[in-house]
Amino acid sequence: MKIFKLLAMATLLVGVLFTACKKDEDTVQSQQIMAAEDQTTANDLYEDVDEQVDDAIETRGGGGSTCPTVTLDPADGSYPRIMTIDFGTDGCVGPDGRTRKGQIVVELTDTITNDGAVRTATFVDFYVDDAHLEGTRTLINEGTDANGNRTFSRTVVGGKITFPNGEVATWEANHVMTQVEGGNTAALIDNVWEITGGATGVTRNGKAFTTEIVTPLVKKRACPWTVSGTKTLTVDTKTVTIDYGNGICDRKATVTLPNGTVKEILIRWWM
Repeated sequence: MKIFKLLAMATLLVGVLFTACKKDEDTVQSQQIMAAEDQTTANDLYEDVDEQVDDAIETRGGGGSTCPTVTLDPADGSYPRIMTIDFGTDGCVGPDGRTRKGQIVVELTDTITNDGAVRTATFVDFYVDDAHLEGTRTLINEGTDANGNRTFSRTVVGGKITFPNGEVATWEANHVMTQVEGGNTAALIDNVWEITGGATGVTRNGKAFTTEIVTPLVKKRACPWTVSGTKTLTVDTKTVTIDYGNGICDRKATVTLPNGTVKEILIRWWM
């Protein structure tokens, strides 16, 4: 009888330990998925800022819409100058279906297509789809590479996203953008960029993360999402791989966890 009791207790103990380990593993995986969602979403939202600035420069606010309004100071076209892109306190819905409100304030030292030109964007009560963006985003024209493609260094300093549910994530980034298509035309819609570099930040649940782009991310101006490329993301010494797909324009990405499990995530997960 005593032997049976010992066996029962041992079996119970193994079960408890297995359950505890399983819960720990599930917690770690949840943290990794959250970090992947936060980082891909941050990348997407701050990419959107560049496109809004490009549109404002191209149209000077005269793109057939009363929102946003664009003002220049000085207004004579000289440099340096400050451009304010104002979406208003109520906001407006863009052609891509995104709702933006608040202001993007941009300091420009020269036309961004000229070597050495610097564009610095900051935010004033700025929101995209009810996510509040903060920080400074700087773009510098670094000239052309060996293949004749225009290249830019791009940084995010003090990046912070307050999501619609009140959760907060932070983000700092150093990227190199290479324009691989569309450089010979005046239109923006045919621009295609390859992006390399890395980022650091803190997730919504307070976990620090780092990322490094392994295969250049591809961003097409005609699509609001990154369409391909891979990067690694490390949280608590555990590294996962984020894959943006094979060129299809959608807001899906896949995450391969350290144990080989593959999970699909959505960029802008709260929608």
